[in-house]
Amino acid sequence: MILYIMRHAEAVEGSDSLQDEWRYLTEKGRLAAKKVSSTIAKLGPKPRLIMSSPLARAVQTAEIAAEKACRKNVVVVSGLLLPGADVSKLATHLKGCKDPKRVMIVGHEQQLGPLVATLLGREDMSVSINKGACVTLKLNTYLDDKPASFLSYLAPGNKRTTSFKKAFPQT
Repeated sequence: MILYIMRHAEAVEGSDSLQDEWRYLTEKGRLAAKKVSSTIAKLGPKPRLIMSSPLARAVQTAEIAAEKACRKNVVVVSGLLLPGADVSKLATHLKGCKDPKRVMIVGHEQQLGPLVATLLGREDMSVSINKGACVTLKLNTYLDDKPASFLSYLAPGNKRTTSFKKAFPQT
């Protein structure tokens, strides 16, 4: 399976009158999500299914991605992608998916960076995904120690890189 892991795009800041779960995308965030999603569509292959965190900013990013890059324009909301949700449960769920062949997940940094590190068998490394950026992995469901291989990283305003070391330099 090809797995696209996308962090939600830039959102407005929370406040006393705007709870975290209702934070929505800024205009800059919407544009970034459209550009990254359009690039994913051009580079292909397109995701067939998009799973999203239920928080507004993630759902909005997922809907833009579905419109621009998804073959079937399908978005499924999942509590597995909530901030603070168990990364190992999400990884187990993804490894168990046999169909479709290309899935995009849209969520939050607290979970997605550690998920990428876990799937690549690099739990000792710090992986931080920029807002609106997308990591593409090839899931090898039959390997437990390294269930995925890195394909690319695409961040808003940058060219796609196929080097894990360039995408996530360690200091």
